Amino acid sequence: MTLQQSLQYGTTILEKTSESPALDAEILLSFVLKKDRVFLFTYPEKKLNTRQWRQYKKLISRRKKHEPIAYITHHKEFYGLDFYVDCRVLIPRPETEKLVEKIINFLKDKKYYHSLASRFSNLLQNDLVICDIGTGSGCIAVSLAKNLPKAKIYAIDASKKALAVAKINAKKHKVFKQIKFVYSDLFSKIPPKIKFDIIVANLPYLSKKEWQKTTLDIRKYEPKFALIGGKKGKEIYKKLLKQAKKYLKENGKIFLENYP
Repeated sequence: MTLQQSLQYGTTILEKTSESPALDAEILLSFVLKKDRVFLFTYPEKKLNTRQWRQYKKLISRRKKHEPIAYITHHKEFYGLDFYVDCRVLIPRPETEKLVEKIINFLKDKKYYHSLASRFSNLLQNDLVICDIGTGSGCIAVSLAKNLPKAKIYAIDASKKALAVAKINAKKHKVFKQIKFVYSDLFSKIPPKIKFDIIVANLPYLSKKEWQKTTLDIRKYEPKFALIGGKKGKEIYKKLLKQAKKYLKENGKIFLENYP
């Protein structure tokens, strides 16, 4: 099979189950070849060897069953960084990038810093402490660590499996020493004496009924516990807000996603 024929094959197979069959086929073929997508169209007549063809067909078959591309390739770009992901964590979403951007812009706001004590006179002060609740893949914590290299970041999750993935990403992007990983249900394992300048959370927010209406990609493969937030969907967020008051420094701020 040539690259062009392989793409046609993959696209045809995925047409009934994917909203972007051609793109999915391109990504999976690029992954097999360890080349970028430009390579596929530059050398359309290049042939796959037997091993590559078998691997490609296997990946196409997995995608046909609605398995997300990110879980198949174990790659997901987030805030300009490449993250390792698997079924232990949610796949990072573009909207969460906006949350990271809001935090960074907030910290860079000179008016904000002028209103605080002198310890905030420099954006990268060593005593800037951030807490990422429900860290999952670590996409928020790692992205903040890369952009705020002197900040101390706590990455908290109620899943040991998720924390294992977050640690992989912290090591991958060389910010492991900057982040303290804590296995905890919200703040239950955090001593009250520890206070944070920023608390950020992207927590389960769907009701069970809402979860049942999600796409098969989500419902079949992404961790259910990371999506359902209670009977009405917002219970975990409400619990967080009650606890957060004890842990937020004066003039600190909470950033939440999926909470009105």
